[in-house]
Amino acid sequence: MPHRLQWEQLLSSKRVNQSQPAAPAHNPAERSEFESDYDRVVFSEPFRRLARKTQVHPLAPNDHIHNRLIHSIEVGSVGRSLGKKIQAFLLERHPQQPDRFRHIAQIVQVGCLVHDIGNPPFGHAGEFAIREWLAAHEQLIFGQRAGEATRADLKLFEGNAQGFRLAARKDNPQCGYMRLTYASLGSMIKYPWTSEDSRAQQKKKFNVFASEQEIFQDMAQEMGLALADGSVARHPLSFLTEAADDICYRMLDMEDAVSMRIFPAAPIKALFLTLAGATDTSMPIAMARGAAIGALIDEAVRVFKADYDAIMNGERTQDLKADFSGRFKEGFKEVGALYEDIFSHRAKLGYEIGSYKMVGRIIKAFALALQSLDDSDSCYDDLPFITRKCLELAWEKTYVENNRHESYDWWLRQAFDFISGLTDNYAIRISSEIEGILAP
Repeated sequence: MPHRLQWEQLLSSKRVNQSQPAAPAHNPAERSEFESDYDRVVFSEPFRRLARKTQVHPLAPNDHIHNRLIHSIEVGSVGRSLGKKIQAFLLERHPQQPDRFRHIAQIVQVGCLVHDIGNPPFGHAGEFAIREWLAAHEQLIFGQRAGEATRADLKLFEGNAQGFRLAARKDNPQCGYMRLTYASLGSMIKYPWTSEDSRAQQKKKFNVFASEQEIFQDMAQEMGLALADGSVARHPLSFLTEAADDICYRMLDMEDAVSMRIFPAAPIKALFLTLAGATDTSMPIAMARGAAIGALIDEAVRVFKADYDAIMNGERTQDLKADFSGRFKEGFKEVGALYEDIFSHRAKLGYEIGSYKMVGRIIKAFALALQSLDDSDSCYDDLPFITRKCLELAWEKTYVENNRHESYDWWLRQAFDFISGLTDNYAIRISSEIEGILAP
């Protein structure tokens, strides 16, 4: 029987607001639409800003410790390897369609590069800080001004949904909206539901803000991911993007912890060797980590192949690592236990406590400025001094004037585009300036 999902649709090169895939603006033999996606990401400001955003260890003193940019590049490398192996698998299954699958590795790599692009400053601590600060100050920020959809989205603020917002749209160039192809967007979506879905409340994870729901539904229809019960299936390539992320952060966060002397090297190298199925204890830790990543790539491919029918029928929702076998499952459990020590490290705790206050201070300042803007019918120059100066931290005067009469909901989402886009360093600086602590 044919699968419910069809690769012809899944590999759509259509972009948002196109009635159908447009004719390429360049020779496709030289540069495909998916290579164009890669270039759009690499040359974008949100991607560059990842260089100054925390991966796990905030403001690490060692420059070789991973930031979000290096992590994303490494995830892209592993994702490309996964894509090439699945591309070969699909060519074996569909030898009559040799050209259909030639871009799969590129699509997965793009999905990997953008998977963290919506994360706020201070890593996952930044997400928790936004959520908890808004929960504690709900009346101050939302009051009677914000709609229920905006309130639900921001109270459960999710870097994955912010990333989809940046990657899908094109209507706010100041935030670097990229307007990627549907196939690349599909490969980045691990949680194909909105904040108001029951799964969002259970998992504290979702991929779509209400402001992008129409875009998401159009994309799902175009790629055949919309199911009869109203839900949306995961794009098959999203399992590869997720696996690449799982592999990289588990292995490389451990290596960073050794560099920062949170853990001694010997047990971490032993863990890598076990995952790799290797016995040569003389190899350097970096080589052992590389061997472990190679073995994990092969294991992820094995699970994908074994559950291919369920994936292509839109039935699988779990990540690939859920079905890892033997030493891989045990190794990941061991890494999970080690994270308790990483996340309770003294230096990390201090920055995370500070991040709550800094993020909250910035949110409050922007919300009060936007409420002042919302209340005023006067021209921009007649707004209170502090309102104008706060708005000008994020936007040029002409941008505010041109969008002067947009709703409070619209502006609040613009503010969170700016806040989530802040690097760790810039968030610290702006928070200090708002507080009145001025460096010479």
